[in-house]
Amino acid sequence: MRIDNESMRSVRAPEVASSARATMPGWARDLLAAIAVLVTAFGPLTRLTDGLSPLGWIIVGLPVALMFLRRRYPWVVLVACVACFVAVSLTLALTPFSALPTGIAVFTIATRTNRRTVLVTVLSVLVVMIPASIFHEWASLHPLTMLVLVMVGFFAAAGDAIRSRRAYIDEITQRAVQAEQTREAEASRRVAEDRLRIARDLHDTVAHQISVINLHAAVAGRAIDDDPVAAKSALATVGTASRRVLSEIGDLLSTLRAPDEAQPLAPTPGLGMVGALIEEFEGFGLHVTARIEGDLIDLPAAVDLAGYRLVQEALTNAHKHGSAPRAHVWIDRDEGTLRLLVTNPAANDADQSGPEQGGPEQGGPAIDASAGHGLLGIRERVTGVGGTLSAGRDGGSFRVEAVIPLQGEVPQVPA
Repeated sequence: MRIDNESMRSVRAPEVASSARATMPGWARDLLAAIAVLVTAFGPLTRLTDGLSPLGWIIVGLPVALMFLRRRYPWVVLVACVACFVAVSLTLALTPFSALPTGIAVFTIATRTNRRTVLVTVLSVLVVMIPASIFHEWASLHPLTMLVLVMVGFFAAAGDAIRSRRAYIDEITQRAVQAEQTREAEASRRVAEDRLRIARDLHDTVAHQISVINLHAAVAGRAIDDDPVAAKSALATVGTASRRVLSEIGDLLSTLRAPDEAQPLAPTPGLGMVGALIEEFEGFGLHVTARIEGDLIDLPAAVDLAGYRLVQEALTNAHKHGSAPRAHVWIDRDEGTLRLLVTNPAANDADQSGPEQGGPEQGGPAIDASAGHGLLGIRERVTGVGGTLSAGRDGGSFRVEAVIPLQGEVPQVPA
């Protein structure tokens, strides 16, 4: 099956998304965060203080080490960074970047949790950090307080934006995968429908000709010594049927290979061609009487085709399996219903009956329309246009009967 470029992009979407996220390894991002905290912490502090005590080195250096743990323990790192900020505000000097470790910790959490959790976390952090900064500067509107607000708020918004973008990419990716799966399922369904249609059409157009060839070849084989004239006639019928079946197979293959299926090579058969079909079977030695009531010209295309195939299949079975070479066709069309009935004498001897005429394959004379591939295909056609089909032995006859409603929309079944 051919897959276009769009389908390939859909299949590879998850790989592209994951590779985009993994452009920089996690340890490299942690290292960059640690370097930023280290430079922004010790640089300003060396200018604001005379020197750092061992405790001061620990308080200032702890957030640097915490940057390597933020992805594994984000909440613990956040609490530790807030505690370090409070400790710096009480023992050392605050700088414009003192809230950077806390902002990075908030950013990490914001990329992993929902927006409501982020808002609650930011408010909780600010409730602790704002009083600490105010206590350090002894002024409620000191610029450092605003910097803390801006720093924490900025990193929280950035983390939430990245989380939203990732969620959007994941959703688009999932939709692309589902769309691809849907296309694959639809393609498989269409392939199955095409295979069924081809098999049904091949049976409808070829099977009865093959049956005629087989039957008359057997007749010719039995009569070639005793009745050369009958053998010659049977062989002529075999030649005619074989040429016809080759032509029909060629037309079917040409239709399958044609790029435009909307232009069939031959007109679609219908009940208006039943007369020619009966004459064909008459030429094969089957005597057919027909009774047609009502107008068959303006039937829906799907109903017209289904009716023709039913008559064709029933006459083929009658010619192949009937106990006598005769059959009767009755077609009745009124305002809302099309009725079709084909009967023929049924063989009483099981050896003279095939699977579609109540032979031993069915385990007795009572059968339904599902017996045999031909009747199965006819049942599918009839039920496809909303009709019902019954087939089986009725006394000494075999009956194939269909009732198809003509009111309302009729589904268009492929030819």
